[in-house]
Amino acid sequence: MNNTISGDVGFMMTYQTTPESHLDRTLSPRFSDVLGALKARLPIAFVVFFFSAVSINIMPSIIPPAILAGALCGTVLYYRELFYFAINNKLIILYLAIVLASASWSAVTSLSLWYALQLCATIASAFIIGVSATQRQIVRGLFIAMSLIIVASIVSGRQGASAAGPVLIGVTGGKTAIGFVAVLLVASAVAVTFDPRQPLLYRLAAVPMIPIGAYVATHVEAATAKVSLLAFPLVFFGVLSLRCLKGSGRLALMAMVLAVFVPLAVVAGDLSHGADEAILHALNKDATLTGRTMMWDKADHWISNSPMIGYGFRAFWASGSADSIGILHHFNLTDPRVFQLHNTIKETLVDTGWVGLCAFMLTVLVFLYYIVRLAFLYPSSSSGFLTAMFLMLLAHFPVVTVVGVYFPSTVLFYACGTAAVVHFMNVAHGYD
Repeated sequence: MNNTISGDVGFMMTYQTTPESHLDRTLSPRFSDVLGALKARLPIAFVVFFFSAVSINIMPSIIPPAILAGALCGTVLYYRELFYFAINNKLIILYLAIVLASASWSAVTSLSLWYALQLCATIASAFIIGVSATQRQIVRGLFIAMSLIIVASIVSGRQGASAAGPVLIGVTGGKTAIGFVAVLLVASAVAVTFDPRQPLLYRLAAVPMIPIGAYVATHVEAATAKVSLLAFPLVFFGVLSLRCLKGSGRLALMAMVLAVFVPLAVVAGDLSHGADEAILHALNKDATLTGRTMMWDKADHWISNSPMIGYGFRAFWASGSADSIGILHHFNLTDPRVFQLHNTIKETLVDTGWVGLCAFMLTVLVFLYYIVRLAFLYPSSSSGFLTAMFLMLLAHFPVVTVVGVYFPSTVLFYACGTAAVVHFMNVAHGYD
């Protein structure tokens, strides 16, 4: 018997069951109706909860267990949708399997396994968002979550150190973290404002939050936030402009963009003589990018010692070696989960080697394919937001570790990609 079920309008799923299955016999119609109604109202709550939880860094003993509990609840509620997504997108799951397997060659097996499970829970929260919520709900939920974080941060007045002196960090973990939250607030507020299908109350509330988020993003001495704030409108309004073009016009536009930017990328090094210092000065950075280049040199040495499979997930930082202890102490850190090399590629190579990096890049390519298709075939405020955020995170790879335990960037990266994949799974089943 062929049934159609959905946990929410965000993901319709076709699956096979046998007549009078155990589930059919044990669940009364009334309970099923209640469960269905509950699931229909939960997607935005999950978006708000997960993005708020991973952005807060003032209750380290409470937030991680809350995230794990939320991921467990979401998995129980949407296990059918998650299972269907997983079996149809094995390449996306491959990296997680390697991260878990890396505990077997780690020098600190139990710690690597524990950290790997927490990364899986972080990414599972993004999968839950992607299979339960519509693109519009994701944007609205993000706007709510980031508004709460920024308002709470301003009210708290908590400050942290920067090269230019104390700056606002609020309830987040630092200037880079609050800069990321501020950029998300501006981006989601713009997307809500320009979407006529969002509730009017949210559109009105979004307008004043745009300058507030922009002010925070540009006054916390976070270079990536400043650059992202400038790049977002280019991508977002670029996607929206595609609505004015038909299919052939969109392909022509893509060809023109590639024809211009590919040659520029090839000769960028020759054209940028003298510009590097001006850019660094504008972003208030030194030639080492605040010490990052020195860490990258050390990372290259560590990678050369175990290039194929790495040290095991977070094993290097939990190993107690002289290098790991020295660096963690230098940054006043005690938890190896939260340290990052500020380079996604090098971080992955240290943890899981080329095996893990290849698996992760397969996930990136799958997500990128569906994100680009979504932008060109279904240009809208929501798809423009997802596209801009995903491309922003890709651009961050050389200077930020995007994927990590309880990182908001991890949830955003996987949620954007999952939402795009789910959209085309729906289209394939005729639910568009």
